[in-house]
Amino acid sequence: MEHNKLAYDDAFWEATLGHNYTKKHSKHLLFSLLCYLNVSLFDFLQWTFSSDIASVRTRAGRFLGDHKTAKDEEHRFLPTVIFKLWHEKFGKDVSKNLERMLEPYARRIVLQESNAIIQDKNLQIRTGGLTQDSFEDLVTPGMLIEVYQTHAPFTWGLLQTFAASPNLYRKAKAAKAKRQLVEETEEPDEGFDDGEDLEEDPDVNTVEAVMDSGGGGCAMGVGSLPDGFSRNPVNAVLMSLSMMSFARNRATNALPLLCGLFFKIEGTSSRASQLLSNLGLCVSVKTVERVKEVVSKNCIESARSLMLSGHMFATVFDNINLYLRKYQQRLTNQHSMIHATNCAIIRIHEAGVNIPEAIDMKAKLDRRGKRMRAKFTDILPTKEDDEHLRKACISLITEFIIRYTPGSEKWEGRAEMLKKVREGMPQDRPIPVEKTETRPFGVFDANEGSKKGIIELLDLIRQRATMEPEEWAGKVRVLSGDWLTSANFRHARRDRRDDITPMEHLEYGEEVSQLFHFALQATQMIMRTHFGTAIDDPLSLSAHKGLLGRVWDHNTPNYAAAKSLIRHSLIARILHIAMTILGFGRWSELAAWTPMNYKKVEELAEEIWAKWASTEAAEHAKSQNDDWAAHDIYFIRDALFFCEFEQAVSYADPGRVLRIMKYWCLAFRGAGQHNYARECAEILLRWKFELSDDLRKVLERSWFVNRWGKEGQWIAADLYLEQMNLLVKRIFIAQGNGVTIEYIMSKGSACVEAFRAVSHSVANFFGDADRRRRAKEIQFQEDMRVLVEDMEKKRVHRGFKKHFVPMRNKNGEIAKAPQAATKGKKKKLPYVPKSAIVDVMVTGAEVWTHGKFNDFKRLTSYDPAVGYPIGEFNDIQDPRLDNGTVFDDPNTLHLSFDSPVDVLVDDLEDSGVGGGGEFDTGLEADI
Repeated sequence: MEHNKLAYDDAFWEATLGHNYTKKHSKHLLFSLLCYLNVSLFDFLQWTFSSDIASVRTRAGRFLGDHKTAKDEEHRFLPTVIFKLWHEKFGKDVSKNLERMLEPYARRIVLQESNAIIQDKNLQIRTGGLTQDSFEDLVTPGMLIEVYQTHAPFTWGLLQTFAASPNLYRKAKAAKAKRQLVEETEEPDEGFDDGEDLEEDPDVNTVEAVMDSGGGGCAMGVGSLPDGFSRNPVNAVLMSLSMMSFARNRATNALPLLCGLFFKIEGTSSRASQLLSNLGLCVSVKTVERVKEVVSKNCIESARSLMLSGHMFATVFDNINLYLRKYQQRLTNQHSMIHATNCAIIRIHEAGVNIPEAIDMKAKLDRRGKRMRAKFTDILPTKEDDEHLRKACISLITEFIIRYTPGSEKWEGRAEMLKKVREGMPQDRPIPVEKTETRPFGVFDANEGSKKGIIELLDLIRQRATMEPEEWAGKVRVLSGDWLTSANFRHARRDRRDDITPMEHLEYGEEVSQLFHFALQATQMIMRTHFGTAIDDPLSLSAHKGLLGRVWDHNTPNYAAAKSLIRHSLIARILHIAMTILGFGRWSELAAWTPMNYKKVEELAEEIWAKWASTEAAEHAKSQNDDWAAHDIYFIRDALFFCEFEQAVSYADPGRVLRIMKYWCLAFRGAGQHNYARECAEILLRWKFELSDDLRKVLERSWFVNRWGKEGQWIAADLYLEQMNLLVKRIFIAQGNGVTIEYIMSKGSACVEAFRAVSHSVANFFGDADRRRRAKEIQFQEDMRVLVEDMEKKRVHRGFKKHFVPMRNKNGEIAKAPQAATKGKKKKLPYVPKSAIVDVMVTGAEVWTHGKFNDFKRLTSYDPAVGYPIGEFNDIQDPRLDNGTVFDDPNTLHLSFDSPVDVLVDDLEDSGVGGGGEFDTGLEADI
């Protein structure tokens, strides 16, 4: 007998049973034969599923197979039918016996899966080997889901069944939706029973349906939750497996480490973190502190390797001041303030730059003092600049109309219109798009806010970079900071001109003021120039602030709030001007308007610029004695210039930045912000007379940082550092007497960028969205409506009428000046009030021409015979812009920027110069 064939073939049974045998009772015959031969059912089934006979294996395989063409879902997998029969025929006792018999096997499977998880090296993170890139390359929640599903499919499925099974409410809701669908169908399903049992409805959401709707192993946000679930069951399963694995073996710490870092980054107290660690949800506080120290060392080493690699880099630094509250005072820590300096190393894009020429010290020193050839016209805008700004401002107005007109989201071809706006925006030497290498260098125990401090800081940077003094001072070093940093460095270099070594001479430094602080000063300049008083001028920013209900104190403003007020007031004015040109008198009419094509919108924008945004239009309004209209036009022009500056930063276009600086060089002077007026002139003259083409490219590229490598998402380099400062001051700060400079240097500064990425990825994976944009957009539209209706009520932008806005003194009284004397008359003339509406650019040009430009050249130009000149600037403030607020002191920056909304931390869409999103009011406490 062959071992792979049945002993009794068809011929045997044909001879035994005969031709007339009917198969009606074949099942009875088969079982009676089992009884007669005394073969137990278990022996028969065991032999069936273990036999090597081909025909037996084929039948057993069919029984265990997936029958896709079965008459119903139940018969698709036949063992399911058998299990259901056991349950129905023999009752719960047999089911319990079955479960009790299967329990050891289930336990064995779970134990095997648990062992596989705790033995997986991918889930075991050694804190001593962590680097800045480890969190991105190795430890991600998405990777963990795949690992857990691979190692523990049975346990994962069991927990997912528990978490993802729909409850009675969801089933009832699904059944109701199905009934409504049937009622709406022309030919309803005749087999649908309105009284169907919800628990047995095969079409109601099942576990499989939940998994199909997004419950698989992919990272999910709020928008991809399974139907009817407010929380993602996959996240619950992931956390359950992680907590159980961590409880069994603390080395299996991948997800607990991420969670521990996230809780620490987001400011969770030590007591709460310890409780979560006891639950197995995260690692301990001590482990987090150890990770911070390890990663900090790695980040500093990474920055050091860039500095020693030979690539071109910029050193960006800024002071960071930490106030110690009374409860943080100890005998060993009695200082009320920590004055330190945070630093980062940024690699500069080198394409098209001759690096040896750019860092040549001799060539740099030979070009000193060339600015003496400069003329006043070198800092004045040219006709080409005027034309460039005209086109740029028209593009901005066009974009505002398309983007913010009520109901514009329903316009046909709106996306194409916005694309055309971007393509039509004038460019001037934009930098190629690439992801910028930014490497935090940590905090230094030095205060760069003084000449002595900046000298000490530069030596500490050199020491941390492990460079010898000759190596550090032998090449041009790009030093980036705010105006105070640049001024202190220039003064220190002037004072040390007689020292012996090149390191002490400080000649190696090529200081460059950064753009975020220019934006801060420009915002303050607009506030000083246009805040005004609501009593005298209903179009002043003060009046619009009251209409919008912005509750921030104008004597303690923050950057985002001031910028938001300027931007929203600008948009509302443009929308109202568009209404008047189109002949509309109501907001609802504007909301119902749809332009014929993009060309019509562009023509409308050109008319708005010509009539209500250009300097010529403002001068015409002044000639008509309409101070309201003149002030309105000056504001629109100045605000559009700021928007153009922000666009230039967002798209990393240094040519556009330099054009705006020519206008701001005049405006800062006119507003009394003489320091930044001189800084604009410093950059313009140095760029033209004292820099080689290669060094000029290097300095321009040091202005910008692109964290994502995407077009239109560049930010100012000093804004990037301010974001790091915010993390150091508000998130990685220790508690109690732990607030020391040593702690911040070793654990709380260099690691902040790596942990910032951890916080963002973990929050987004578990469904915490970055922004609640929709609610803000609705509120923004309401704000625009209020401003537009108020302007329509006052009949502004509809011709010119005589309106006078008087200058007021510090007490709020109208200031008066003697009337101009008429030739030939000797009698005393009466005093008349002066207008508070002035063009700061015209005023600034007048100040520059009255000897200030020559003074600037004399006090900043290097003379080979005597070195750098010594002297002080004598500046005079124009009182016409005083309005009784803190902005009356233009020499001090009054805008604070110490909150997330000011510097846009952890926002994937942040770009430009910070200050909140387009719909933010600047007062959001939680981004």
